[in-house]
Amino acid sequence: MEIIQYNLEETLHMPKNFLDLYGDANFAIFDIETTGLNPRFHKVILIGLLYIENGKISIKQFFCNNKKEEKELLSAFKEEIQEFDILINYNGNTFDIPFLNKRFLANEIDYSIKTYQSIDLLKLIRRVQKKLNLNNCKLKSVEAYLGIHRNDKISGKESVTLYNQYEKEKNKQIKDIILLHNYDDLYYFSKAFMILDKIHIEQILQAFPQIFHIYKKNTCYISKQYIKDNSFHLEGVYKNNHINNYIAYENGFCFEYVKNTNTFKIKIPLYKGRLSSGDKCLYIDLCDFSFPCRKNQSNDFIPENIILFKQNNHIKPLDIHLFISKLIPYIFNQMQ
Repeated sequence: MEIIQYNLEETLHMPKNFLDLYGDANFAIFDIETTGLNPRFHKVILIGLLYIENGKISIKQFFCNNKKEEKELLSAFKEEIQEFDILINYNGNTFDIPFLNKRFLANEIDYSIKTYQSIDLLKLIRRVQKKLNLNNCKLKSVEAYLGIHRNDKISGKESVTLYNQYEKEKNKQIKDIILLHNYDDLYYFSKAFMILDKIHIEQILQAFPQIFHIYKKNTCYISKQYIKDNSFHLEGVYKNNHINNYIAYENGFCFEYVKNTNTFKIKIPLYKGRLSSGDKCLYIDLCDFSFPCRKNQSNDFIPENIILFKQNNHIKPLDIHLFISKLIPYIFNQMQ
Protein backbone atom coordinates (compact mmCIF):
# COMPACT_ATOMS: atom_id res chain seq x y z
CA MET A 1 0.00 0.00 0.00
CA GLU A 2 1.28 3.44 -0.79
CA ILE A 3 0.22 6.98 -0.02
CA ILE A 4 0.54 9.62 -2.71
CA GLN A 5 0.50 13.27 -1.65
CA TYR A 6 -0.10 16.33 -3.83
CA ASN A 7 0.34 19.82 -2.41
CA LEU A 8 -1.20 22.33 -4.78
CA GLU A 9 -0.30 26.02 -4.88
CA GLU A 10 -3.98 26.81 -5.01
CA THR A 11 -6.53 28.00 -2.48
CA LEU A 12 -9.98 26.42 -2.27
CA HIS A 13 -12.86 28.86 -2.50
CA MET A 14 -15.72 27.58 -0.36
CA PRO A 15 -19.35 28.67 -0.75
CA LYS A 16 -20.53 31.48 1.50
CA ASN A 17 -23.46 29.35 2.63
CA PHE A 18 -21.04 26.63 3.74
CA LEU A 19 -18.84 29.09 5.61
CA ASP A 20 -21.87 30.63 7.34
CA LEU A 21 -22.88 27.20 8.68
CA TYR A 22 -19.52 25.42 9.10
CA GLY A 23 -16.91 28.18 9.01
CA ASP A 24 -14.69 26.83 11.80
CA ALA A 25 -15.09 23.14 10.95
CA ASN A 26 -12.18 21.01 9.77
CA PHE A 27 -13.36 19.19 6.66
CA ALA A 28 -12.20 16.83 3.92
CA ILE A 29 -13.72 15.74 0.62
CA PHE A 30 -13.38 12.02 -0.01
CA ASP A 31 -14.06 9.48 -2.75
CA ILE A 32 -13.42 5.75 -2.98
CA GLU A 33 -12.65 3.28 -5.77
CA THR A 34 -13.60 -0.37 -5.31
CA THR A 35 -13.34 -3.66 -7.17
CA GLY A 36 -17.14 -3.86 -7.43
CA LEU A 37 -20.42 -2.74 -5.91
CA ASN A 38 -20.98 -5.41 -3.24
CA PRO A 39 -18.92 -4.95 -0.04
CA ARG A 40 -19.45 -8.62 0.87
CA PHE A 41 -17.36 -9.74 -2.10
CA HIS A 42 -15.47 -6.67 -3.29
CA LYS A 43 -12.76 -4.50 -1.76
CA VAL A 44 -11.62 -0.89 -1.47
CA ILE A 45 -8.47 -0.33 -3.51
CA LEU A 46 -8.18 3.46 -3.55
CA ILE A 47 -9.37 6.30 -1.33
CA GLY A 48 -8.76 9.94 -2.11
CA LEU A 49 -8.92 12.86 0.31
CA LEU A 50 -8.92 16.56 -0.53
CA TYR A 51 -8.42 19.01 2.34
CA ILE A 52 -6.88 22.34 3.25
CA GLU A 53 -3.37 22.51 4.66
CA ASN A 54 -1.68 25.83 5.37
CA GLY A 55 -4.38 27.55 3.34
CA LYS A 56 -3.72 25.47 0.20
CA ILE A 57 -5.34 22.42 -1.39
CA SER A 58 -3.81 19.06 -0.51
CA ILE A 59 -4.83 15.76 -2.07
CA LYS A 60 -3.84 12.46 -0.53
CA GLN A 61 -4.48 9.07 -2.12
CA PHE A 62 -4.30 5.70 -0.38
CA PHE A 63 -3.64 3.04 -3.04
CA CYS A 64 -3.48 -0.76 -2.87
CA ASN A 65 -0.93 -2.30 -5.21
CA ASN A 66 -2.88 -5.52 -4.71
CA LYS A 67 -6.19 -6.40 -3.06
CA LYS A 68 -4.43 -8.02 -0.10
CA GLU A 69 -3.35 -4.56 1.07
CA GLU A 70 -6.92 -3.44 1.77
CA LYS A 71 -6.62 -3.72 5.56
CA GLU A 72 -3.46 -1.60 5.56
CA LEU A 73 -5.21 0.98 3.37
CA LEU A 74 -8.29 1.13 5.61
CA SER A 75 -6.17 1.40 8.77
CA ALA A 76 -4.19 4.32 7.34
CA PHE A 77 -7.37 6.03 6.14
CA LYS A 78 -8.99 5.57 9.55
CA GLU A 79 -6.09 7.33 11.27
CA GLU A 80 -6.13 10.18 8.75
CA ILE A 81 -9.82 11.06 8.83
CA GLN A 82 -10.22 11.22 12.60
CA GLU A 83 -8.84 14.77 12.60
CA PHE A 84 -11.73 16.01 10.42
CA ASP A 85 -15.07 17.20 11.78
CA ILE A 86 -16.89 16.75 8.47
CA LEU A 87 -16.50 14.42 5.49
CA ILE A 88 -17.89 15.85 2.24
CA ASN A 89 -18.93 13.48 -0.53
CA TYR A 90 -21.31 12.75 -3.39
CA ASN A 91 -23.61 9.77 -2.75
CA GLY A 92 -21.44 8.84 0.22
CA ASN A 93 -24.36 8.18 2.56
CA THR A 94 -25.73 5.56 0.18
CA PHE A 95 -22.56 4.01 -1.25
CA ASP A 96 -19.14 5.08 0.05
CA ILE A 97 -19.84 5.13 3.79
CA PRO A 98 -21.83 1.86 4.02
CA PHE A 99 -19.21 0.18 1.79
CA LEU A 100 -16.33 1.43 3.93
CA ASN A 101 -18.05 0.47 7.19
CA LYS A 102 -18.66 -3.08 5.96
CA ARG A 103 -15.05 -3.37 4.85
CA PHE A 104 -13.86 -2.04 8.24
CA LEU A 105 -15.91 -4.81 9.84
CA ALA A 106 -14.67 -7.48 7.41
CA ASN A 107 -11.06 -6.50 8.22
CA GLU A 108 -11.74 -6.48 11.99
CA ILE A 109 -11.05 -2.75 12.27
CA ASP A 110 -13.00 -1.27 15.16
CA TYR A 111 -14.22 1.87 13.42
CA SER A 112 -17.16 3.22 11.47
CA ILE A 113 -17.98 6.52 9.80
CA LYS A 114 -21.16 8.09 11.14
CA THR A 115 -23.60 9.74 8.75
CA TYR A 116 -23.95 12.70 11.12
CA GLN A 117 -20.36 13.54 10.12
CA SER A 118 -21.22 13.34 6.42
CA ILE A 119 -22.24 16.11 4.05
CA ASP A 120 -23.64 14.26 1.05
CA LEU A 121 -24.18 16.82 -1.71
CA LEU A 122 -26.34 14.39 -3.71
CA LYS A 123 -28.94 14.45 -0.93
CA LEU A 124 -29.31 18.21 -1.40
CA ILE A 125 -29.22 18.11 -5.22
CA ARG A 126 -32.15 15.69 -5.24
CA ARG A 127 -34.18 18.26 -3.30
CA VAL A 128 -33.40 21.13 -5.67
CA GLN A 129 -33.05 19.36 -9.03
CA LYS A 130 -36.23 20.82 -10.49
CA LYS A 131 -35.57 24.30 -9.14
CA LEU A 132 -32.11 24.31 -10.73
CA ASN A 133 -33.55 22.77 -13.92
CA LEU A 134 -31.05 19.90 -13.90
CA ASN A 135 -31.72 17.01 -16.28
CA ASN A 136 -30.53 14.55 -13.64
CA CYS A 137 -28.69 14.46 -10.33
CA LYS A 138 -25.34 13.27 -11.63
CA LEU A 139 -22.30 15.20 -10.45
CA LYS A 140 -21.41 15.98 -14.08
CA SER A 141 -24.78 17.76 -14.43
CA VAL A 142 -23.94 19.92 -11.40
CA GLU A 143 -20.53 20.67 -12.91
CA ALA A 144 -22.09 21.60 -16.27
CA TYR A 145 -24.58 23.90 -14.51
CA LEU A 146 -21.61 25.79 -13.04
CA GLY A 147 -19.69 25.83 -16.34
CA ILE A 148 -17.17 23.22 -15.21
CA HIS A 149 -16.06 20.92 -18.04
CA ARG A 150 -13.60 18.06 -17.86
CA ASN A 151 -12.59 15.19 -20.11
CA ASP A 152 -12.92 11.94 -18.22
CA LYS A 153 -10.63 9.29 -19.65
CA ILE A 154 -12.39 6.44 -17.81
CA SER A 155 -15.60 5.74 -15.88
CA GLY A 156 -15.88 4.12 -12.46
CA LYS A 157 -16.77 0.82 -14.13
CA GLU A 158 -13.72 1.01 -16.38
CA SER A 159 -11.59 1.75 -13.33
CA VAL A 160 -12.52 -1.69 -11.93
CA THR A 161 -11.44 -3.43 -15.15
CA LEU A 162 -8.23 -1.45 -15.30
CA TYR A 163 -7.35 -2.28 -11.70
CA ASN A 164 -7.71 -6.00 -12.36
CA GLN A 165 -5.39 -5.55 -15.33
CA TYR A 166 -2.93 -3.53 -13.24
CA GLU A 167 -2.83 -6.15 -10.49
CA LYS A 168 -1.70 -8.74 -13.05
CA GLU A 169 0.68 -6.62 -15.11
CA LYS A 170 1.87 -3.93 -12.62
CA ASN A 171 1.81 -1.46 -15.50
CA LYS A 172 2.57 2.02 -14.12
CA GLN A 173 0.66 3.72 -16.95
CA ILE A 174 -2.54 1.88 -15.95
CA LYS A 175 -1.98 2.79 -12.31
CA ASP A 176 -1.57 6.46 -13.23
CA ILE A 177 -4.87 6.43 -15.16
CA ILE A 178 -6.71 5.00 -12.12
CA LEU A 179 -5.12 7.55 -9.79
CA LEU A 180 -5.91 10.42 -12.17
CA HIS A 181 -9.57 9.37 -12.35
CA ASN A 182 -9.84 9.57 -8.55
CA TYR A 183 -7.81 12.80 -8.41
CA ASP A 184 -10.07 14.49 -10.97
CA ASP A 185 -13.21 13.37 -9.13
CA LEU A 186 -11.92 15.04 -5.97
CA TYR A 187 -10.59 18.18 -7.62
CA TYR A 188 -13.63 18.97 -9.76
CA PHE A 189 -16.04 18.04 -7.00
CA SER A 190 -14.38 20.69 -4.82
CA LYS A 191 -15.27 23.23 -7.55
CA ALA A 192 -18.82 21.90 -7.95
CA PHE A 193 -19.40 22.42 -4.23
CA MET A 194 -19.90 26.11 -5.08
CA ILE A 195 -23.43 25.09 -6.11
CA LEU A 196 -24.33 25.73 -2.46
CA ASP A 197 -24.40 29.45 -3.15
CA LYS A 198 -27.16 28.86 -5.71
CA ILE A 199 -29.36 27.20 -3.08
CA HIS A 200 -31.29 28.80 -0.22
CA ILE A 201 -29.66 28.19 3.15
CA GLU A 202 -32.91 26.76 4.59
CA GLN A 203 -32.80 23.93 2.04
CA ILE A 204 -29.17 23.27 2.94
CA LEU A 205 -30.07 23.01 6.62
CA GLN A 206 -32.77 20.47 5.84
CA ALA A 207 -30.36 18.24 3.88
CA PHE A 208 -27.08 18.54 5.79
CA PRO A 209 -26.10 17.71 9.38
CA GLN A 210 -25.47 20.53 11.82
CA ILE A 211 -22.40 20.81 14.00
CA PHE A 212 -21.32 23.21 16.72
CA HIS A 213 -17.99 23.72 18.43
CA ILE A 214 -18.14 23.90 22.20
CA TYR A 215 -15.53 24.35 24.91
CA LYS A 216 -11.94 23.89 23.64
CA LYS A 217 -13.11 22.95 20.14
CA ASN A 218 -15.04 19.84 21.18
CA THR A 219 -17.52 19.09 18.42
CA CYS A 220 -21.23 18.58 18.91
CA TYR A 221 -23.17 16.84 16.14
CA ILE A 222 -26.92 17.05 15.66
CA SER A 223 -28.12 13.65 14.49
CA LYS A 224 -31.89 14.19 14.57
CA GLN A 225 -34.43 16.96 15.09
CA TYR A 226 -38.19 16.96 14.77
CA ILE A 227 -41.43 18.43 16.11
CA LYS A 228 -43.83 16.06 17.84
CA ASP A 229 -46.74 16.61 20.24
CA ASN A 230 -46.16 20.38 20.31
CA SER A 231 -42.54 19.95 21.38
CA PHE A 232 -39.25 20.35 19.55
CA HIS A 233 -36.95 17.32 19.95
CA LEU A 234 -33.23 17.38 19.34
CA GLU A 235 -30.80 14.44 19.48
CA GLY A 236 -27.07 14.50 19.03
CA VAL A 237 -23.57 13.32 19.87
CA TYR A 238 -20.98 15.14 21.97
CA LYS A 239 -17.71 13.43 22.86
CA ASN A 240 -16.09 14.81 25.97
CA ASN A 241 -14.36 12.51 28.46
CA HIS A 242 -14.73 15.10 31.24
CA ILE A 243 -18.53 15.04 31.29
CA ASN A 244 -20.57 12.52 33.28
CA ASN A 245 -24.23 11.60 32.98
CA TYR A 246 -26.20 14.79 33.27
CA ILE A 247 -29.85 15.81 33.46
CA ALA A 248 -31.09 19.39 33.51
CA TYR A 249 -34.54 20.91 33.71
CA GLU A 250 -35.02 24.59 33.03
CA ASN A 251 -38.13 26.60 32.33
CA GLY A 252 -37.68 26.46 28.56
CA PHE A 253 -36.25 22.97 28.04
CA CYS A 254 -35.18 19.64 29.49
CA PHE A 255 -31.84 18.01 28.68
CA GLU A 256 -30.25 14.59 29.19
CA TYR A 257 -26.68 13.46 28.44
CA VAL A 258 -25.55 9.81 28.58
CA LYS A 259 -21.78 9.43 28.96
CA ASN A 260 -21.64 5.79 27.90
CA THR A 261 -22.93 6.59 24.40
CA ASN A 262 -21.89 10.28 24.24
CA THR A 263 -25.46 11.07 23.22
CA PHE A 264 -27.87 13.76 24.36
CA LYS A 265 -31.52 14.70 23.99
CA ILE A 266 -33.19 18.08 24.30
CA LYS A 267 -36.92 18.67 24.50
CA ILE A 268 -38.37 22.17 24.15
CA PRO A 269 -42.11 22.70 24.75
CA LEU A 270 -43.67 24.89 22.07
CA TYR A 271 -46.51 27.35 22.45
CA LYS A 272 -49.45 27.12 20.07
CA GLY A 273 -50.73 30.33 18.55
CA ARG A 274 -52.17 32.05 15.54
CA LEU A 275 -50.61 34.91 13.60
CA SER A 276 -52.51 38.02 12.57
CA SER A 277 -52.61 36.52 9.07
CA GLY A 278 -54.61 33.63 10.48
CA ASP A 279 -51.75 31.14 10.10
CA LYS A 280 -51.35 28.59 12.87
CA CYS A 281 -47.93 28.52 14.50
CA LEU A 282 -45.71 26.84 17.08
CA TYR A 283 -43.20 29.08 18.82
CA ILE A 284 -40.92 29.68 21.77
CA ASP A 285 -40.75 32.71 24.04
CA LEU A 286 -37.16 33.88 24.60
CA CYS A 287 -38.18 35.12 28.05
CA ASP A 288 -38.31 31.46 29.11
CA PHE A 289 -34.55 31.04 28.59
CA SER A 290 -31.74 32.28 30.79
CA PHE A 291 -29.19 33.03 28.07
CA PRO A 292 -29.08 35.93 25.60
CA CYS A 293 -30.49 35.17 22.17
CA ARG A 294 -31.69 37.38 19.35
CA LYS A 295 -33.96 36.60 16.45
CA ASN A 296 -32.67 36.15 12.92
CA GLN A 297 -34.81 38.97 11.56
CA SER A 298 -37.20 41.50 12.97
CA ASN A 299 -40.82 41.20 11.98
CA ASP A 300 -43.25 44.04 12.63
CA PHE A 301 -46.04 41.54 13.22
CA ILE A 302 -44.17 39.23 15.64
CA PRO A 303 -42.85 40.39 19.04
CA GLU A 304 -39.07 40.45 19.51
CA ASN A 305 -39.23 37.73 22.17
CA ILE A 306 -41.04 35.24 19.91
CA ILE A 307 -39.30 32.77 17.55
CA LEU A 308 -41.45 30.73 15.21
CA PHE A 309 -40.55 27.05 14.86
CA LYS A 310 -43.46 26.18 12.59
CA GLN A 311 -45.94 28.23 10.56
CA ASN A 312 -48.85 26.17 9.29
CA ASN A 313 -47.04 23.12 7.83
CA HIS A 314 -43.77 24.96 7.18
CA ILE A 315 -40.85 24.30 9.55
CA LYS A 316 -38.50 27.26 10.11
CA PRO A 317 -35.04 25.61 9.78
CA LEU A 318 -32.95 28.79 9.82
CA ASP A 319 -34.66 30.28 12.86
CA ILE A 320 -34.36 26.93 14.65
CA HIS A 321 -30.69 26.60 13.71
CA LEU A 322 -29.82 30.08 14.98
CA PHE A 323 -31.60 29.43 18.25
CA ILE A 324 -29.98 26.03 18.94
CA SER A 325 -26.58 27.49 17.99
CA LYS A 326 -26.96 29.55 21.21
CA LEU A 327 -28.76 26.93 23.30
CA ILE A 328 -26.30 24.06 22.83
CA PRO A 329 -23.11 25.94 23.81
CA TYR A 330 -25.00 27.37 26.80
CA ILE A 331 -25.96 23.88 28.02
CA PHE A 332 -22.56 22.27 27.57
CA ASN A 333 -20.65 25.19 29.03
CA GLN A 334 -22.88 24.85 32.12
CA MET A 335 -21.70 21.24 32.39
CA GLN A 336 -17.95 21.94 32.25
